[in-house]
Amino acid sequence: MEKVEIIKLIENTKAGNGQKIISLLLPTLKFSLDESAAIKQSRSQIGGAPTIFDQHYPLFNNVPLIFLAQISLNDIHYLNELLPKSGLLCFFILLNDIGNRYPDQKNEFKVVFVNSTIQGNVNGKSEEIPALPISFVEHYAFPSYQENLIVKNNISDEDLFFMELLEMELQSPSALTDIGHQILGHPNAVQGTVRFWWAAKYLGIDHIDAITKEQMDRINQVEDQFVLLLQLDFSDPKIGIDHFGDSVAYFGIHEEDLAKENFDNVILVMQTT
Repeated sequence: MEKVEIIKLIENTKAGNGQKIISLLLPTLKFSLDESAAIKQSRSQIGGAPTIFDQHYPLFNNVPLIFLAQISLNDIHYLNELLPKSGLLCFFILLNDIGNRYPDQKNEFKVVFVNSTIQGNVNGKSEEIPALPISFVEHYAFPSYQENLIVKNNISDEDLFFMELLEMELQSPSALTDIGHQILGHPNAVQGTVRFWWAAKYLGIDHIDAITKEQMDRINQVEDQFVLLLQLDFSDPKIGIDHFGDSVAYFGIHEEDLAKENFDNVILVMQTT
C-alpha cells in the first residue's frame, strides 16, 4: 500500500491523533527469502557465502564467525536515503555455544562494508546456511508500543490499538512469521522496544535493573538516532538454522557512525518471546 493510501485510510477514520500517527510512519524494506539458488554476484542474500569478499572471515577467539547475510546496496539505492548507494553490507555471527545467552557482544558478530564490485576469493568456513536470495518490497511501519517515540508523542492506548489494526491490514497475507525480516524504518520489536537496548549497549549501560535517571535521560537522548541495518527473524523455516530458536536479530547503527561509514560500532540486539 502506498503512503498516500495509508494517510487517506487514517484520515478517513477520523482518529483523534491522526496527524501524530501519520508523523510516526517510516518507510521500510520488508523482504522475503526465495528458494535456495546460486546467487548472482552482488545480490542480496541470506546464507551461502559472500559473493564479493577478499578478506578472511572475522574471528572470535580464533574461531571464524559464520556468514549470515549480505545486503546489496545497489539493489536498494533508489529506495533509501540513509545507506551508501553501492557496495555490500556483509553480516557475520558466532555460531559456537557460549552458554545461556546470544552472541550479541562485541566481536561475537561483525558487519563489514565492502565498497567494491570486484569478485574476490572468499576465505572462510563452509556454508552453514543455504544461500537464499532476497526479494524486497517497500512498506511502511509504526514504532513498537514501548519505543520512546510513543511516549514523546503522547500516543494513547486507543491510538496504539488503531496502529496495530493498521499494521495487520498492511501485512502481506503470505508472511510466514509475525515479526518478519526488514531493513530500515522502525524495528518490529518482539519485546516492545529495540531502540532502548541499542542505546543502552551503545552507551555501555549494563545494569538496567539499577538504572539511574541520568542514564535513562542519556538513553532517551540517543535511542532515536539509530538506523536499522537488518532485522532477521530466525523463526522463518526457510533459514534452516536452529541455534537461535525463534529469536529475532536486530542490527543497528548510530546515524553518526553511518555518516562516516564506520560499521565497527554496530550494535546487535536479539529478542525472543
